[in-house]
Amino acid sequence: MSGRSVPLEIGTAVGAADEHHVRVRGLDLVDDLIGELTYTEVALLAVTGRRPTPAETKVVDAVLVSLLDHGLTPSALAARLTFWSAPEAIQGAVAAGLLGAGSVLLGSMEGCGRLLTDIADQVASGAEARDAVDTRLRAIVDVGGRIPGLGHSLHRDGDPRAGKLLAVARGQKVAARHVEHLELVVERAAALTGKALPLNATGAAAALLLEVGVPWRLHRGFALMSRTAGLVAHVGEELESPIAPAVRAALRAASRIEPEV
Repeated sequence: MSGRSVPLEIGTAVGAADEHHVRVRGLDLVDDLIGELTYTEVALLAVTGRRPTPAETKVVDAVLVSLLDHGLTPSALAARLTFWSAPEAIQGAVAAGLLGAGSVLLGSMEGCGRLLTDIADQVASGAEARDAVDTRLRAIVDVGGRIPGLGHSLHRDGDPRAGKLLAVARGQKVAARHVEHLELVVERAAALTGKALPLNATGAAAALLLEVGVPWRLHRGFALMSRTAGLVAHVGEELESPIAPAVRAALRAASRIEPEV
């Protein structure tokens, strides 16, 4: 028996490669995909297992653009400072930035996607949409939790990206039940908390990804796909106009040991 034999139960439907061909979801990478489909189309093909419609591609493209950069965020600073410490490993710098995608910043679309999925499941089981929304929101609010997809520390009067994302979805006729449930979440959250909590970009993005068939557990992955380009841009700028030395100097000054009196 060859030492290279592989158990038959090990395999993947995502892609395969041999000496002459590379395939993604059964399509030939060279003949069918390179120069024929956009990166967004192929990404959706790989994730969902089907070729997206032009409307779905337009919507997901908008989602990816909306999260590409947001200034000197913690993730951008992490990437730039790591690159300054280890300039031979750009992958380490980008990875450091991506690790900052969590439930508060950038990765919060996962929580909103889960919320909307739970609501849709309850509605599919016969619940009224408003009742399903109220049940889920009360479960969050009663324990002092944050409602994912709502509010923003910078865009306190409303995240301008959110409205544009929904407008793109409506223009492409992709907005459906998940967008309707999201709008109900915004409405009922204000009623239950007594505070206006505007929709943010990750909340809108979560609804749109669900509309095109991306399950909530993969939503944060799309945030990472988007922000990777922005982090590469920050590393590129750090090469030309470094800010890491100034950041380090400021941190040293702030942590100076004061002499004992």
